[in-house]
Amino acid sequence: MYFFYYFPVGIDAEVRRVPVLTISCAAICVAVFVAHKFFSADVPFDFRNYIYFPGYSNLGPALAAAFLHFDYLHITTNLLYLVLFGRYLEDRLGTAGFVLVFLGAAVVGNVLQGAYNIHVLHTSAGIIGASGGVSGILGAFIVRLRHHRVKIAYWVFAPLLATNKAGKRELHAVAAIGLWVLIQIVRGLVQLEGAASNVAYVTHVAGFAFGVGVAVATGGWTKGRIDGHLLKARRCLRRGDFYGAQDQLEHYAAARPADGESHAALARVRAQCGDRSGARESYTGSCECFLAAARRGDAERVYQEAARSLPDFVLTAGRHLDLCFGLERNLKSDAAIRAYESFVRAYPDHPEAAFALLRAANLHAKQGDLARARDCYQAIPRHYPNDTWAEFAAEHARRLSLATQG
Repeated sequence: MYFFYYFPVGIDAEVRRVPVLTISCAAICVAVFVAHKFFSADVPFDFRNYIYFPGYSNLGPALAAAFLHFDYLHITTNLLYLVLFGRYLEDRLGTAGFVLVFLGAAVVGNVLQGAYNIHVLHTSAGIIGASGGVSGILGAFIVRLRHHRVKIAYWVFAPLLATNKAGKRELHAVAAIGLWVLIQIVRGLVQLEGAASNVAYVTHVAGFAFGVGVAVATGGWTKGRIDGHLLKARRCLRRGDFYGAQDQLEHYAAARPADGESHAALARVRAQCGDRSGARESYTGSCECFLAAARRGDAERVYQEAARSLPDFVLTAGRHLDLCFGLERNLKSDAAIRAYESFVRAYPDHPEAAFALLRAANLHAKQGDLARARDCYQAIPRHYPNDTWAEFAAEHARRLSLATQG
């Protein structure tokens, strides 16, 4: 006797929002199972009307049957795959995409299994379970999140080979799900040789194919490739391969030009690789993206990070001055002072250069650094004698000189 069994226990992905639909589908399955198992005599309908009988039922039961389960093992295995894979897929596909994959795969899988039962297995046995929908989720997953890894728990029992081994292992998503598909195909072929037909293997394969088709048709292959660059970059960073991470992040940032975080990540890696010019370019792109998206807090955060590693870092004149004002309004005085002074150094001939010096002087004065405030005030009439603020700055410089002498 040979025995091999495995089930997934984890995925190296992030869920960025609450998977409402995944949780709801799982909750409906549990509620229906409990009602059928313990309260079937009390509900005002017959659960048998919602079993899909090939050749007799219409598409309504083909859909409703997805929420009916036979026993504890049946519902447990389906919900394990639904919750583990579904929450990540829902996060990537959104509400409409997830509904289409899960419910569409359930219907297609049940209908094709019904046709297979009638014409190949010569049986009209009823079909229930979320297997088709779950298989659709796996099919879409292998397209949209194919670069991720799945941790599996396994058990191999082969007494003739003196093997009895159990453990955990991390597999590439394509290998983990591909192994599952292979098992379904093999077991389906065994059914043709007269094995028990109480498991709907055609539902699994058909639902899987439907999920693959939907994911590819909705751009999942391209999106998966783009996300794969970010995932590979993170893996490179974990093992200290900064040049590999840089290559992957360059591809990712090129594909997501409006993503400020991707440009910031690329800037950090370029700085680690000694590419100061590239880091400057990426930090600039990140700040520009955040400002264009009205995410001023993120723009200020990235600017301050850039200024720490690149002391002469500046944006384009208009963007930089706008950022200076924002830092001052948000009471980030030290950062605002550095930003104003960097602006003056980078754009000494700009019409607002004198005003930037004036703002820096005012902030120095508020912090009690009168000497530096005086220096900034004095620089205005010296370098910009015809500016509107020159006379005002000269008077403040005179008063501060008297105060520091006194």
